[in-house]
Amino acid sequence: MKRALHQGGPNALNLYTTTAGDYLGWAYLPDIVTKPGRAFLDGVVIDWESLPGVSTTYAGRYDQGETATHEVGHWLNLEHTFFGGCNAKGDFVDDTPAQKVPTNGCPEGKDTCRQPGLDPIHNYMDYSYDTCYTQFTPGQAQRMGDAWLLYRAV
Repeated sequence: MKRALHQGGPNALNLYTTTAGDYLGWAYLPDIVTKPGRAFLDGVVIDWESLPGVSTTYAGRYDQGETATHEVGHWLNLEHTFFGGCNAKGDFVDDTPAQKVPTNGCPEGKDTCRQPGLDPIHNYMDYSYDTCYTQFTPGQAQRMGDAWLLYRAV
């Protein structure tokens, strides 16, 4: 699908909707798709049922369109908030609290690591329900801006 439909260069966000099967969506990090011969992998794919007002499968959980926000985060070089678990480097963003496992639902007060800070359940790069999402951290915003300049603004 991507090979046939992709348009533009690294600075063009191609957003594809499909029936995604076991996934709500996916996107490759820019360091993968900007390598020679890999441009066809670029873009964001989301399950059409994750869009607002159309879902029966994900109703009340993942039906507000935030899957697209999450996947664009990957397109701009963000890892999941739980990447690396409780490891000191985690998602490679200093102001994102460590998180051992993905979130299911919107459980306030969740704290899976000994490091300071509760799990970032409101962060777009977790797996919380769409109604729970409210933020990227300033560090994540900086990382996305840096990724734009390094990989996308060509």
